[in-house]
Amino acid sequence: MEDEKIIRLFYERSEQAISEINAKYGKICQRVSYNILNNRQDAEECVNDAYLGAWNAIPPANPNPLLTYICKIVRNISLKNYIFSIF
Repeated sequence: MEDEKIIRLFYERSEQAISEINAKYGKICQRVSYNILNNRQDAEECVNDAYLGAWNAIPPANPNPLLTYICKIVRNISLKNYIFSIF
C-alpha cells in the first residue's frame, strides 16, 4: 500500500493503518530499534510504542516521507529506552 493511502487511514482513524504501516515498514523499524537496544523484545516494544505515537500524531501531522517519520519515532523511543536501561 502506498504511503498516501496509509496516511489517509490514519486520518480516518482506521486501525488498519497500524497493520499496513507494520506490513510495509515493520522490519525496518525492528532493525532500527534492535541496532540500538540489542534486545528483540525491547525492540518490539519500542516499535509498538512508535505505532502508538504515530497514531496520536497523525492527524494533524502529515508526514512525508512516512518511512523517515516512523523511523525517527522508533529511534527516539529506542534511545530513551537505552538511556534508562543504563541507569
